[in-house]
Amino acid sequence: MSGRGRPGRPLSRRAALSGVAAVAATGFAPARTRAAPRRDRLTIAGMPATPTVLLARVLETGALAPYVEAPQLQVWRTLDELRAGVRSGAYDVVGLPTDAAAALFNGGAAIRLLDVVAWGLLYLVGRDASVTRIEDLAGRRITVAFRGEAPDLIVRLVLRRLGLDPDRDVSLDYVATPAETARRLLEGETDLAVVPEPLATAILLRSAASAAPVRRIADLTAVYGALTGRPRGLPKAGLAVSEALVETNPALVTTLHRASVAAASWVRAEPAAAARLGSEPLALPAAVIEGSLPFFRLDVVAAASVRTNLEQYFGELAAVAPDVLGGSLPPARFYWGDPA
Repeated sequence: MSGRGRPGRPLSRRAALSGVAAVAATGFAPARTRAAPRRDRLTIAGMPATPTVLLARVLETGALAPYVEAPQLQVWRTLDELRAGVRSGAYDVVGLPTDAAAALFNGGAAIRLLDVVAWGLLYLVGRDASVTRIEDLAGRRITVAFRGEAPDLIVRLVLRRLGLDPDRDVSLDYVATPAETARRLLEGETDLAVVPEPLATAILLRSAASAAPVRRIADLTAVYGALTGRPRGLPKAGLAVSEALVETNPALVTTLHRASVAAASWVRAEPAAAARLGSEPLALPAAVIEGSLPFFRLDVVAAASVRTNLEQYFGELAAVAPDVLGGSLPPARFYWGDPA
């Protein structure tokens, strides 16, 4: 996938207000405050991955209607676009890798990590029939996107824990984007690749009718959990909010968190409807999104309550690439919410 994200359509006033009632009925009624006036708009930037379905659901429910006239959902497509949007203050709310949030914060961006929303969505896929587990990668070439970023570092981390040297025992073939990884795999230019959801599911469905279909070989999160004794997984995908939003409209931020928790429950209960809802912002067929939902470990929790998990993850990434966070571990104020 490439190109810039497309702004979503504003919700109608009727849909927004009926959604408020629905959210209230689930026990996640918006927090009330006498503070900030209702905003004209709120720019929400989702990541080009399955967790964006949560944000689409939050808007569909109208949970933010008491605070925002016209919330807009768009999707960033590249890391450069993400960084530019955060640094410029163009995004009020943004879905992003948690390590990217930490690095942007350390670099001076005025953001807070609101939630962790997904705990692993990275998979080894391929056509090489001789590779049935991650331990079989010795001597193989593996295509990976985003050199020096979290997907690359997670691969390196797992390989090291298995006793393999990522620079000697395997050949890491780097490309600019996950979409390029998919193209190479589908066109037979590579036999093994590491890709996130929902791209992994898209590749499997696209190749299913071919003479040599692509298989899902290993779940890197499960491998990581087994090697580290952390079965919950990797606190990989998060939701961040601008510091200005936290300071000027804390009730909106609290409502966003609660609505995201409720949205996660709905996605788990209604995968087909969730897939249809996410199809437009992600520019993917609903069948791909629905197929990907079981594979991205959806669990929305306030960042401060899992600070220990995040710091363990950040520390392990930094052990592989010392500059990945752009500095030391973020301070307590980076993590929104009440500590565990």
